Order: sequence, then C-alpha cells, then structure tokens
Amino acid sequence: LGCAPGDGAAPQMIGLSSGRGRWPWPCRVCRSSSPDEFDVLKAGMVPAGGHVLRTNVATAKAVIRHMFAEMAERCADEQARFESRGDRAPQQKRNEWALYLDGERVRRCEAGLLGFVARHPECRSAPLPPAHLRSLLMFQHAVTEDTWDVCCPERERRHCDTFEGHLTHDGINSQLIKDAHRSEWSVEGRPFTVPAEDRSGVAGAGARTGASEERQLVMAAFRDGLVEALEEFLVEFCKRQELSAQGTRQMMQAVTTQMSQCGLANLERCSQASNIFVSGEGLEQRTAYNLSTMRTALDEALKLSIYCLKTSFSTYHTAESLARAADSHDDEDAGGPLFCSPSSYLYQYATLRFSA
Repeated sequence: LGCAPGDGAAPQMIGLSSGRGRWPWPCRVCRSSSPDEFDVLKAGMVPAGGHVLRTNVATAKAVIRHMFAEMAERCADEQARFESRGDRAPQQKRNEWALYLDGERVRRCEAGLLGFVARHPECRSAPLPPAHLRSLLMFQHAVTEDTWDVCCPERERRHCDTFEGHLTHDGINSQLIKDAHRSEWSVEGRPFTVPAEDRSGVAGAGARTGASEERQLVMAAFRDGLVEALEEFLVEFCKRQELSAQGTRQMMQAVTTQMSQCGLANLERCSQASNIFVSGEGLEQRTAYNLSTMRTALDEALKLSIYCLKTSFSTYHTAESLARAADSHDDEDAGGPLFCSPSSYLYQYATLRFSA
C-alpha cells in the first residue's frame, strides 16, 4: 500500500485584519450567495482554451454538492437523535448543525470551493478524477472552517480548542504543546526532534509509572524551546504583514491549530486513504510539521507542510471489511483483517499556505 494524497497542494487560506484595514475572510468568493451567482466559467477566471480547468470545475460542482448533501444528512440524523432522546446538544454541535443545515451558508461554502478550484494550479494541469477532487476539496473546506473558527466569538465556535504560550498569552494551540514529543518539527529550517529514547519513555511505560526527573526536564525544555521558536517566528511574520494584535493572535491560532491533532485529523479524514485502517503489532507512525516562509506574486506567506507515514504493519481493514466483520459474528475468517506485505506503508502529505 502506498498513498500520498494532496501532494503538492497549496490552498490559500485567509486574510486577517491588519493595520492596513484588511478584512478577515477565508475566501473572497464566499461573499457570493451561490455557485450559480458566482460562476467561475462566466466570471472570466477560466482563460480561453482552458479546457482542462473547465472540465475540473464541472466535476467539482457535482463533487461539492454531494459533499454538502452528505454533511447535511449526517447533521440532520444527529439532530434527530438528540431530539428523540430529549437531550440538549452541546453548543459546538449545534453550531455545526447551523452551518450545514442552513442552505444560504452552504451555498457560500460551495461558491468558495469553486473559486478555489478555479485558482488552484493542480486543477489547470490535467483532468482530475472525482475522488482526487473530493479529497482536495474536503481538506480545503476543513482547514478553512477551522481557521474561521478561531475568528468567531466563542459562543459560535464548533470546536473547544484552547490556546496558551510563553511569549504570548494565547497564541499556541494547547494540543500542539501536549503532543509535541510525538512529532518532528521544523521552524524556518530549524529542527526540533525529541531523541528516540526520551520519546519512547514518555509515550510508553515510563509515562505511566513516572519518568525520571531528568527525562521530564528534557521534555519540558524541548516543549519550551519549540513553543518559543514558533511564537518568535509567527510574531515576526505578523509584524512584517502589519497585522493588528487581534489579527496576529488569530493567525497564530489558525496556523498552530493545523500543527496539532486537528490538522493531522483533517489529513487522515480527507485523504483518499481515509478508508484504510492499518493495524498489527509493531505499527509505527511518524508525523512531521514543517513551517517556513515563502514568496508569493504579491507578498510573503507562510508555508506549512504536514506528513504522516505509517509502517511496520501487515494487516489492515477497509470500510467494506469492517462492515463484513460487523455482520459476521460467528465467522472469524469472514470478519478478519486483510493482509499485506510487512514492507507496506501508508503515506499522507499536504501543504498549506497562509496569507495575510
């Protein structure tokens, strides 16, 4: 098994409020109320002879509508279950329902994704299969909504993320700090990696029985160094972009949220390998986040690369095999995992661009 969905994808994210009066908006075309009102084919975003892009836009329209129809159906089912039990859903869950069950808001999301397709270089190079476009669009939508979340008042958010910091009060996602030892990091080319012996001690039995004081000090120093490096790097970037204090906080929170479990979950859930569940004794997972600056046609931007590599497994499940397992209580062979070579691997990779 080998899979690298999203390789090379660089979706542009948000513009945050700054001293120059920029308005926070995840995608300019989201102001349109529907894909028909913002038709990328009629708006001149497809150059003459752009047959490849026209084909991808047409395919994307069908993919997008199916995506949001699935989301609306899931939310309606969840809402009905809560109501049938007489339970009140958490505010975050109600906010999610409000997004996908509101036709006007869904049409804005659809228009934004069509604009993204029209601008994305990969969509101009070759006709893309529906599965590829779905993966790309789901990931773009997930990250855009996560980014919007940090810009919303707390009562309107769909997630319960908290933020903290050393040089800032609330610039770094708390989950990033908690899981820092589990991944490899690079901040503008400066590497941050916990030695294997210390990482295994924290994640394994040593964490349950009480790791040595020396190891705890090593881990604390590692987390402090990573957090401060991220804060310094992001604050300096925001200063160059002349962002306001609020814009700086929102940019830092948006970027570090994707550098936490949330970003990895987006990659897992949206990739074309999302229906492959690897298992087996000795399974190893390696994750890495690389944050740097890049030049764009007009200005400077942040480039965040995320990858996840799973190795050392020889069995796996798919959605179909899990369904068979659920229906085959008395037949162990029918409900068992699928087998693959011990040299198999699962590789997922994506690149995000954050602009102000």
